[in-house]
Amino acid sequence: MYNVLLGVQYVSIALMLFMCAYITRKWSKPVHGWLFFCCCVTLINNAGYLGVMLSRTEGEAILTTQLSYLGRTWIPFALLNFVILLCKERRYPKITIPLAVFHACVYALVISIRKNTLYYRSFTFDKNGIFPHITHTNGIVYNVYMMLIFFYVIFALILLARTIQKHKNAHKRQQLFFVLMAIFADGLFLGLGYFRLIPGYDLTMIGYTLSAVFLYIALFRYDLLGAREIARSFMIDRLSEGIIALDSEEVIQYINKKAKELYPELEIGSNSLPPQITKAVESGTHEHISIGEKMYAVEQKNLTHKNEPIGRIYALIDETEHVRYMEEKEAQKIQQVQIEAMQRQIRMGNETIFAIANAVEARDKNTGKHSYRVAEYSVQIAAELGFTPEEQDQIRRTGLLHDIGKIGVPDSILNKPAKLTDEEYAIMKTHTVIGGDILKDFTLIPHVDDGAKFHHERYDGKGYPTGLKGEDIPLNARIIGIADAFDAMTANRVYRKALDIGFVKEELKRCAGTQFDPKLTEIMLSLIESGKINPTDTVRKVDG
Repeated sequence: MYNVLLGVQYVSIALMLFMCAYITRKWSKPVHGWLFFCCCVTLINNAGYLGVMLSRTEGEAILTTQLSYLGRTWIPFALLNFVILLCKERRYPKITIPLAVFHACVYALVISIRKNTLYYRSFTFDKNGIFPHITHTNGIVYNVYMMLIFFYVIFALILLARTIQKHKNAHKRQQLFFVLMAIFADGLFLGLGYFRLIPGYDLTMIGYTLSAVFLYIALFRYDLLGAREIARSFMIDRLSEGIIALDSEEVIQYINKKAKELYPELEIGSNSLPPQITKAVESGTHEHISIGEKMYAVEQKNLTHKNEPIGRIYALIDETEHVRYMEEKEAQKIQQVQIEAMQRQIRMGNETIFAIANAVEARDKNTGKHSYRVAEYSVQIAAELGFTPEEQDQIRRTGLLHDIGKIGVPDSILNKPAKLTDEEYAIMKTHTVIGGDILKDFTLIPHVDDGAKFHHERYDGKGYPTGLKGEDIPLNARIIGIADAFDAMTANRVYRKALDIGFVKEELKRCAGTQFDPKLTEIMLSLIESGKINPTDTVRKVDG
């Protein structure tokens, strides 16, 4: 018997150590804290009583008894609070503090049992029986303490029985049943120990060991700590989506970590959802809500059990990247439409420009494809100046339209084969102003009206129509001006043949700084010398 009871004590200590370690790993709720406390004080009690069983002197027996009571005093208190929280009885925790004070006072009396008779009226060290032990007569506090413990046990059993009866979940009922068995074992052997049926051994220790076994079954067979639930909560808490769960009465019951980050004002027990979420769901358009720099879609799912509604879950799904992708895609689509419209406009514009140029050339019998050649020469000069391909195309089209104002000049003057009179020349000069007016609202080509209006201005300020001087003359007009004069000299006219290229070069040099921009003159001469500008080739290309 000695070895069996000693073995029971070692087993109970090992069980408690293991359960303490396990609870520490799974701890997530206050109820787990009370169970941990219960296991810790039971461990201390069992270890202390083992010391009593192995003691050889009265001093050792008293010291180990006091160590045992450091745990024993708190076991019923810890179990009661654990059961109250486990059964979700919110009415009783207010009594925790006064009861804790009472238990602390009881332990203070145990520590000073040599100096008071309130707990033990008298005691002696007795080596008879299975183990050495302290024989005592009960004091008043001891009896009150034992009655309170019996009350704890009965109260806890009633509470557990009522909760088991109310609970519909079979798994939860099995959990609670084994906790009830643990409390029952404690109460039963506490009563047997009170009457000291076995000399030299406290039967309460058997009760604590059986209680540990029942709790062990509840923990590992029926998941008392809700480890699976904890794991689910752990995973849900770390989702990138915000999760909010409401019960059937619209009360918030769960908020995961992400949802709390997004809406810090959310509280469990509240029945108020953020207006953004409500609006997004009620709109029925799946519109996104903006929180900071993120965009979230809101999804609502109804929860049912046996076809009965039991609540709702709201999920806030981060769709920032998707929204941005769709916005970029839409922007690209719009951009593509704009590009296609622009391309159509450019095609239409080019067709319009060529039609206008052909109309002007058709009226002016003297020049024959003059605007096309001016456009070619202007592009060559622009390329040397470093114009981009787009800018070169703009100068080409400006060159094609530079004489559009001739539409407003009478045919008798425009096609006169002889020299114009002063009056006729004054009318001819108006084609620059007319051209500028016609093109001022033509937005396809930037500053196209400048090319038409100012291409007869001179670098020395003696040109027309406004007498602009030097670099006050727009660059496209200066380029077209020298290209226009070069073509006038090198092309055949009805009243004369093309001038010799050598003469033309000398004329360009002579007029540099007076009629023409000196820099553009140098470029023109360089292009002629290199063969890039060749009137014969240009005529052949244009007439092509």
